[in-house]
Amino acid sequence: MKRFHRLALGLLASSLLLSGCYGSFNLTRQVYHWNSQAGEKWPREFLFLILTAVPVYGIASLADAIVFNSIEFWNGTNPVEAPHAGGPRTRRLVRGGDAALLTYTPISPDAELYIEQFQRGRPAGSLRIHRQGALAVGSDAQGRVLMSARTLADGGILIRDGSGKQMASYSTEQVDQLLGDTSPVSDTSR
Repeated sequence: MKRFHRLALGLLASSLLLSGCYGSFNLTRQVYHWNSQAGEKWPREFLFLILTAVPVYGIASLADAIVFNSIEFWNGTNPVEAPHAGGPRTRRLVRGGDAALLTYTPISPDAELYIEQFQRGRPAGSLRIHRQGALAVGSDAQGRVLMSARTLADGGILIRDGSGKQMASYSTEQVDQLLGDTSPVSDTSR
């Protein structure tokens, strides 16, 4: 019976070691992100060397590889939160008397683009675009769905209105051309 317990324990340990070695390494990325916030170039480098010598980076990587990435492999979520790559980014686009304020929040899974429109300095509407499964969904300030877009297998895009009726369809070539033609008159970051 002892042999069976050792065999079962060995199989469990090897399944954890072999299944979770590759994953998001959130703990290691958290340490790296924290290290990157340590001021200027030289203090950041000095802290990096200390964290490497102690070995904080090594322990974090080992914990990720053996424990946290294994958990992520088996249940799909990592118990360690991924470091935030920064807060929302805002751009202001101006064309004549019209303007748009675009605020992009890159943090997954809640990444979204919020667009506020202005005509002659006055609010003229807003649109929130966020992921909903395989769709990008655009809704107004009251949460009503105004449109949805789906990327097609060939790289094209299919756009539907809030009721699901097809509004437009763009081929891969048309999408590339549209993206190449978008150059705002004024683009200032805030």
